[in-house]
Amino acid sequence: MLNKISFSRFLTFVTMMLLAITLLFYLFFSYTKNEIVSHFEFTRLEEVREVSHNISTYILSMQDKGDLYQTLRHSPEQREALERFLATFQTQKIKNIFLVDQPDVHSILFRVLLDGGEEKSDKFHFEERFEPENSLWLKVLYTRTPQVIYQKESVDSLWATLLYPLVQKDGSVAILALDFSKEHYEKVVSSLVGLEHFLQTMVLFLLLIFAIMIFVIRMDKRREEQKNEVQKALEKLNLTLEERVQEEVEKNRQKDQHLIQQSRLASMGEMINMIAHQWRQPLSAIASSVEGLRLKMTLNKFDEKLFEEKLCDINRYVYYLSQTIDDFRHFFKGSKAKKSVTLESIVEKVLSIVHDALNHKQIEIILEFHAHTDFMTYPNEMMQVLVNLIKNAEDVLLENSVEQPWIKIATYKTQTELILEVSDNGGGIPPEIMAHIFEPYFSTKTQKDGTGIGLYMSQKIVEEHCGGKLNVTNGDKGAIFTLLFSLSE
Repeated sequence: MLNKISFSRFLTFVTMMLLAITLLFYLFFSYTKNEIVSHFEFTRLEEVREVSHNISTYILSMQDKGDLYQTLRHSPEQREALERFLATFQTQKIKNIFLVDQPDVHSILFRVLLDGGEEKSDKFHFEERFEPENSLWLKVLYTRTPQVIYQKESVDSLWATLLYPLVQKDGSVAILALDFSKEHYEKVVSSLVGLEHFLQTMVLFLLLIFAIMIFVIRMDKRREEQKNEVQKALEKLNLTLEERVQEEVEKNRQKDQHLIQQSRLASMGEMINMIAHQWRQPLSAIASSVEGLRLKMTLNKFDEKLFEEKLCDINRYVYYLSQTIDDFRHFFKGSKAKKSVTLESIVEKVLSIVHDALNHKQIEIILEFHAHTDFMTYPNEMMQVLVNLIKNAEDVLLENSVEQPWIKIATYKTQTELILEVSDNGGGIPPEIMAHIFEPYFSTKTQKDGTGIGLYMSQKIVEEHCGGKLNVTNGDKGAIFTLLFSLSE
């Protein structure tokens, strides 16, 4: 460990030295770069000023006794000759050479005297007025010193304009303006800036390496301290390890037994609640049939045929109750075989059980059958799912006191799937609970003995046992529960 720390400290020292050397080199380079840029800029300006001075000297030599404006105004030939003279200085590095003056000291407008442009469409006309955007034009007139205007007010622009004062024989001042290129200057500056950025990156990189080395050394030291503490704790723990292991084993055994018992009780409670949920519809139908028979007997309207029909209905309901217990028991055992049925046959069997109870509550059943295709599934379990969905729709309709309530059951067929939809006009499921509707023990009917198991178990039956899918959406009038079954199964 000592050798490792010593080596890490050596690397840290080397990194620190490299960082110091690089930082000193960067500072020296930055100073040198600024000197080079300043000298290069000064040299270029001196070249342009020399050209401007030579042009100004030649123009003044052509001036008569009056001011330059009067000379050019009375001699168009001389004006054209001077403009051709200005045009000879236009190159790739110098362009847009023209001469202006201020006709009135109280005016902000300038007057064009000469324009060395080669294209007539781009040239200023003689005596054409314009208002400069930069105040340096006026400063040249007042101070009689050259000024430089950078494009976009940036020293780094590729073109700049030199304003050179031309003092006439009568003491008035004209301005010779020319644009000069800074392209070569920009190339040099760009190269220097690129090298400066590289050095900055090197400094930052070495700083990062230095910080990492310090961090690694501290982490190694901390790990070693933690290792020593853990080793001491292990040595202390080993003294009573066997006794503590026995205690933990006994605790885990008791915990496992408790969890197993809880799981069994939860399964039993879930089963009882599901059976009670499934029995609610047929029991209501039985009660409705018995009440109808009792009413007939009270009114002395005994009808043997009606009694036979009602007794058959009650027997069918009782058979369904018995079948429900067997189906749930077999579902958890997973020992049943699939049968070839249609969605329509399942719906009809369920309606034969729940129809009377729904009619008693004035709930209309709307049927739309469009599938009429056999597929392999567990019919009784599908019936349980459908009863659950119908019961949930019924509860919503009654709870919301919906006028003219209805439950719609529709079947469809696509090229790949069979579809069963159960919808109602109960208003739909609130968006905030939509994502939790299939969670176990989630219910919005806690004040009405709702267990939250029905939809959860329905989804488990459909998706884990019948190989389908069960989902829910909100339609225009209420919730739509959709069961999907693949035809390839």
